[in-house]
Amino acid sequence: MPEYARPHDPIRYAIGEVHATYGQWVSVEAKSKSLLKFGRNSTLGTSAETVWTQGGNETYVTTNAIDKISSSSGSDTGGLAYVEGHTVSGTGADAQYTFVAQTVTLTGTTKATLGTPLARVSRVYNVSATTWVGDIYVYEDDDTGTPGVPDTGSKIHMKVVAGDNQSYKAATTFSTSDYFFCTGGWAAVDKKTTAVVDFEMQIRRPGGLFLPVAKIEASSTGLNTAFVRFDPYVIVPRNCDVRITATASTTNVEVNAAFQGYLAVVVG
Repeated sequence: MPEYARPHDPIRYAIGEVHATYGQWVSVEAKSKSLLKFGRNSTLGTSAETVWTQGGNETYVTTNAIDKISSSSGSDTGGLAYVEGHTVSGTGADAQYTFVAQTVTLTGTTKATLGTPLARVSRVYNVSATTWVGDIYVYEDDDTGTPGVPDTGSKIHMKVVAGDNQSYKAATTFSTSDYFFCTGGWAAVDKKTTAVVDFEMQIRRPGGLFLPVAKIEASSTGLNTAFVRFDPYVIVPRNCDVRITATASTTNVEVNAAFQGYLAVVVG
C-alpha cells in the first residue's frame, strides 16, 4: 500500500500537504533517514542567539566560501574530521543546496583546506581514535592572529569545543531534493545560572528571513527542560535553513536544545 494511503498516519497527512502546497510527491520510506539536531550555548545573554557553541548568530554566506578547518592546538595533527554541509548554486530565492559529506585531515593550527568548499556546515565530528586537544573551527579563509583561531567571528561557521569530539549546533539546512517533517524537540536551561529562557524554532526560505514556527519557555528554577511534540508535523520545505534561537533573562546562561524528525525525498 502506498505510504500516502495509510489511514491515521501523520506522515500520510504531511505527504499530502506537501503535494497540495508545492505540487510534489515525497517519500519518507525512499529516503529512510531520520534526523536529530542538537546544540549548546554556554554564554547566552539577553539578546537572541543560536543554540550553538560559537555563540551569537551565524552569518550565512551566499557562495561556497567556507573552505578552511584548523585547531587551536598544534597537537591536533593527523586526526580526521568528518564534515557535513551543503554547497549552493544560484542566489536569493533561486538558491539550491546540495548535501556534501567529506573527511579532512587536521594539520594542527595550520589551516587545512576542505576538499569541497561549502555554503553551509551542519555537523562536524572526530572519526579518529584520539580526542581533540584544541577547539576545532570550520570557517571562511581568515587571517589568524592566534594560530588556528579565526580573527573574524562572522567567518566562523562551526566550532567544536576542545574535548567534545562532536559539534553542538541546533541548526541545519535541507537540500533541493529533501523536505523535513519535524516531529518535535526539546530545550533545557542549566542550573548554573538562575534564568528564564525563551526558545524559538525558526525557518528561512531562500532569499527570505528567519520566521518562527514554535516557541517554548524553560526556567532553571522551575521546569528546566521543556518538550514539544508537533501534531501535525512542522513541514520544512526544501532549500530551507532551520535553527533554534534562545533569549535569556540574564547573562552567562548555559542552554541546550534539539529538534528531530524525518527527511522526505522528492519522488515526483
